[in-house]
Amino acid sequence: MRIEKLVLQNYRQFRHAELDFSRTAGNDLHIIRGMNGTGKTNILNAFNWCLYGDEPHLAKDSQQLPRLNLGCIRDSDGSQNEEVRAELWLKTRDGNYLVFERRESYRVQGHDEHPLVQERSFEARVTDAKGNIKILRDEEAAYCAERFVPRLMREFFLFDGERLDRYFKEATAQNIRHAVFELSQIHLLENLEQKLDATLKDVRREAGKASPAIEQSRERLDTLENRLGDLDTQRQACIDQVNLSKDKIAEYLEMLRGVPDVATLEAERQGLGERRKQKEQLRADKAAQKREALFQSGMSIGVWPAMDQILQIIDQKREDNEIPPTVDKGLLDSILRDHLCRICGRALDEESTRHVKQLAEEVRLSSAVLRELVNMENALRLRADTLSHFDAQLREMTSEIREYETELDAIERRKNEIDRELEGYNIHRITEWHKERQNFENARDTNQRKLGMLDAQRDGLLVQIRALKASLDKELKKETKLAQLRKEIGFCASALEVVRQTKHSIMTQTRREIESETKALFMDFAWKKETFRDVHIDDDYGIHLMHSMGYDCLGAASAAERELLALSFTLALHKVSGFDSPIVIDTPVARVSDEHRVNFGRVLLEVSADKQTVLLFTPAEYSQDLAGVIDRHSSNRLELKLSSDENEARVEVL
Repeated sequence: MRIEKLVLQNYRQFRHAELDFSRTAGNDLHIIRGMNGTGKTNILNAFNWCLYGDEPHLAKDSQQLPRLNLGCIRDSDGSQNEEVRAELWLKTRDGNYLVFERRESYRVQGHDEHPLVQERSFEARVTDAKGNIKILRDEEAAYCAERFVPRLMREFFLFDGERLDRYFKEATAQNIRHAVFELSQIHLLENLEQKLDATLKDVRREAGKASPAIEQSRERLDTLENRLGDLDTQRQACIDQVNLSKDKIAEYLEMLRGVPDVATLEAERQGLGERRKQKEQLRADKAAQKREALFQSGMSIGVWPAMDQILQIIDQKREDNEIPPTVDKGLLDSILRDHLCRICGRALDEESTRHVKQLAEEVRLSSAVLRELVNMENALRLRADTLSHFDAQLREMTSEIREYETELDAIERRKNEIDRELEGYNIHRITEWHKERQNFENARDTNQRKLGMLDAQRDGLLVQIRALKASLDKELKKETKLAQLRKEIGFCASALEVVRQTKHSIMTQTRREIESETKALFMDFAWKKETFRDVHIDDDYGIHLMHSMGYDCLGAASAAERELLALSFTLALHKVSGFDSPIVIDTPVARVSDEHRVNFGRVLLEVSADKQTVLLFTPAEYSQDLAGVIDRHSSNRLELKLSSDENEARVEVL
């Protein structure tokens, strides 16, 4: 199925517009160019509004404007309703037409007031090969639109290119799981599962009327099965939260790639400030100690030559025996008078008396000057000893002060480096990013722990449920009159198990088919043939892009590579689902770097060989080298031009 044309009347910028998507030549590729504000993104919104009645890609300024064209509002005199209309013409492979038409009529009250909706309608017109037309309205028309593109899967058909590279970063696993669920039509089996489960409980309840033991086992079994259902709901919520957290963590890591860790740097900066204060205080204390030492030793240093000369004289006098021993004369006189040594307490003999007399004589002979020299000797030698160590102490204090200054210089250099590293960044925003990433990491870890606890509880419940089922079956066998009910219970239980296994098998098979097809397409499209080894969708529906060296590199892949993976996944969904629908992409290369735009253009060209592809570009995105690749192969090239009053956009064929 392909789009033949889109007709718009009074829809936002488009007063009267018809966009032709006929395949005339070359690939089924259609190019629409338009400056920002000319209604380019509203083409994508028009597809959505026509099919589903909403506009998911409105810009903030457009949200404040009425859907009814501003020129129409300006020209209206309010005497009759004004109508917004969108028609989407589709052609099936067998040549039949399917036309969706949505209308809204408005009453214009005044140019300064929003018009009021008076009436809404939606219909689908189906034309067969004989020209017969069948008209479906409202719910029937909505069901027909679901068969064309399911509403909940439309993001894989009607793309916002600004988000294309983020499809696997925003609740990825949930999106993929939902897509697989929709494609597998599992809701049909779920409806059957719910009916079988209700029937099984009704039959058990009927059997419980025959025996208190059966009723007791039944009630207990119902309670445990309800708890199991609650646990499964909690488990899935945990799995969804874990996957959401992982996606958000990857998103914030991408935003923080190449951005400094502001919180860490700020903490380091504060620590440097504290260290600087400590070092400055230590340096000041050591400088004061040095000044005090210099002050105390200053006078001694000034008279040191004279002090040194005196000590030399004393040494020379002592060497020449000109300086008597340093003995108290009064003490010697007392010893001679009493013939008793006052130091050791011994009585003097002849020899000792002679020695003491000799010492007394030497002391009498020493001059007053020599005695003065002897008296000052101890003080001089003490001061000389202090001065001999002062030089080493001074050098040590000076060295310590220099070390403090070196450390302070290093602290200042590191502080300046941090200032330069943070310069130009929005520190508050980056800090919030780090905080949010940490919050999601905590949420991931919390839910993973909770999931482990729930799994353990679930395993325990399953053991109890199996035991109760065996007990209930045993009680049923005792009641021969319940043979028919026992058969019905057995049948319902077996059918329920078959449905559940079938549901799991279909989901698994669909997931594997999508995985295999995504891998084949991505490996075929990728321009780095040796970089990637595999594409894997795990049991929890998380998608993994595996590097040739064996690690998961989706988070490190470029925007163009992620867009390529999203496109491959989309085409795989189309193929596996059987939905033969076109692809419409607004700003397909918005996040693709210049060197990859041509490569991505070649991929889109290859896709359009078998599938209708509509691409909406701004002139800046549609660069000359990209146009050189796809222009000559396109079926249609259209350009949007805004009127001088900026209330109407025209569609021109290039």
